[in-house]
Amino acid sequence: MKKKLLTILPLLLLSAILVNAQIVTPDVTTYRGAFAPSPERMWTESWANWDPQSTVYPATTITKSGTISANETWTSGNVYLLSGVVYIDSLITLTIEPGTIIRGDFATANSSLVAQRGAKLIAEGTACNPIVFTSNRDAGQRLSGDWGGVILLGRARNNKAANVVIEGLSTAEIRNYHGGTDDNDNSGSLKYVRIEYPGYVFTSNNEINGLTFGSVGRLTKVDYVQVSFSNDDSFEWFAGSVNAKHLVAYRGLDDDFDTDNGFSGTVQYALGVKDPDISDWPNGCPAAPACSSSEGFESDNDDPGTNETLVPKTSGKFYNVTQIGAFRCASNTAASGVTPTAPNQGFIRGARLRRNTDLKIYNSILMNNWKGLRLDGALAQGNVDQDSLVFRNNIIAGDFTTTWAGTGPYIGTKSIAAEDAATRTRLFNVAYSNDSVNTCSLLTNAWDFLNPDYRPNSAGDGAIVTNTNINKGPNLSLFAEIDNSLFTPSQAQDFVVNVKENNSGTTNGIITVTISKPSGWLITVPSITLTGTNQSGVSGSSNVNGGTANTNTNWNFRETATQVIASSKPGTLIGKNAQVTLGFNAQRRPATSTGTNQGMGITVAGGSDTTPLNNATLVSLSTSN
Repeated sequence: MKKKLLTILPLLLLSAILVNAQIVTPDVTTYRGAFAPSPERMWTESWANWDPQSTVYPATTITKSGTISANETWTSGNVYLLSGVVYIDSLITLTIEPGTIIRGDFATANSSLVAQRGAKLIAEGTACNPIVFTSNRDAGQRLSGDWGGVILLGRARNNKAANVVIEGLSTAEIRNYHGGTDDNDNSGSLKYVRIEYPGYVFTSNNEINGLTFGSVGRLTKVDYVQVSFSNDDSFEWFAGSVNAKHLVAYRGLDDDFDTDNGFSGTVQYALGVKDPDISDWPNGCPAAPACSSSEGFESDNDDPGTNETLVPKTSGKFYNVTQIGAFRCASNTAASGVTPTAPNQGFIRGARLRRNTDLKIYNSILMNNWKGLRLDGALAQGNVDQDSLVFRNNIIAGDFTTTWAGTGPYIGTKSIAAEDAATRTRLFNVAYSNDSVNTCSLLTNAWDFLNPDYRPNSAGDGAIVTNTNINKGPNLSLFAEIDNSLFTPSQAQDFVVNVKENNSGTTNGIITVTISKPSGWLITVPSITLTGTNQSGVSGSSNVNGGTANTNTNWNFRETATQVIASSKPGTLIGKNAQVTLGFNAQRRPATSTGTNQGMGITVAGGSDTTPLNNATLVSLSTSN
């Protein structure tokens, strides 16, 4: 279950798309990145595979080649071999049962599965029985590019032509074309699907991607898909309006998420992981930053991106992405000071948004890249000013202080959050609510390829350290609200404490709110009994101002002899110009005499609050009768 956050950027969290009476609204989360903090489980559990090289798959029993010209079902009792390009004919549906294994023939050129325009691929696995597309090589022998990949072609709009050949396939075959006018087109459903070792090289610089979308419409369903060790991009959208959730781009050669030619769908919860030993441009990027190197995000409207009249624009929306680059911090003991070594030196950016794109990235983490973000070209930079290209409420993290040693393009340089001055100006515009942090400890365990934990770090205060040379820390302030501070004997009243971030940078780390206990009143927290040990709060509505929602679930509460203390849980953030609300209760003790007037002091501290602003307040509680 996704936690709900009531006070965060309104533009982000209330964003919805109304197209042909179909609304796509992203989930509202309390965290940035793809995963909620512990104890919530990662959504990759059960079905994702972090070590497909060692997985033993059964031998194939049925070979498929040519064209599927009648509806059919592939069953889990068989193992299927794709031999060459296998087409699902127009108006035909191929259904694949949960747990079915499909292996691409490495000995036959470009073994791929292609759903041409009008066809449907229904591949719906389960968390316990995912559908697997993989190489036909034995365990330990598999290579990126052993086979082609999965390609969905549809009739949605693109900004090139009504008929566009998909990347990686022949122009001579009409079934390789995509495009049309129906943004509600339906190419089927992919759910709990793994695609391993795809990316056959059709011609030089013309490879198959792991999962390719060509003008795929929004009625197509895509959820829980992992692409591993692709020899090109893991996911690429050539236009279309398809939406997706829970995507994993794992240790691919080129880009994790590539969008082109008018893609307008919505993607939420996505993980991209780079391998320091696998990158495009095997001899390093020869003309950085002009060449197309290995990026987390790469986005174009068109090539060369100078025609501002082309529609639809590439305007896809990505929410809650965790993108992990190929670099390691010197402070990280598991992989101390790692930079990619020759010949794998094609890594540059977490995101390269170029060629007049209007891509939108929210609530995400881009970490451990050489360069965090590049807005490439005057049009891309101008689009940010127009608020059509959006990069908001994101974190760029990495080691920004170490000068890399070794050879290649990285020697003598440091990682940076923004590649150039123009990008930097827009990245740290306070209106866009982005932050950069100088740390390798943003996630619990991002560096173990066999047993990773990509959830926000739970080590406690200091896990996220703001580098003040990159982005100023926030100015926290607080104010309390109570309907009437005058108490009759034994009367109990709700009060709330609002913690606000004042425009200088999103608050992260552990935030602590401390309330002094006035002797004449009992201070409690709704729905829990305070002890000396932290316990989770319960969100609800406090009877203040006619009813005020609180976010107690995101906080731990305890008490001492003199104080009630609330500490934010790891992953809790307060966005720029936003605030969070905590709910409490005050009750006049029976022995408190009439005429008593006592102050209840409240302070806030911790997190990355480097510049205090009104971090204390005093509430006067009085008695009557």
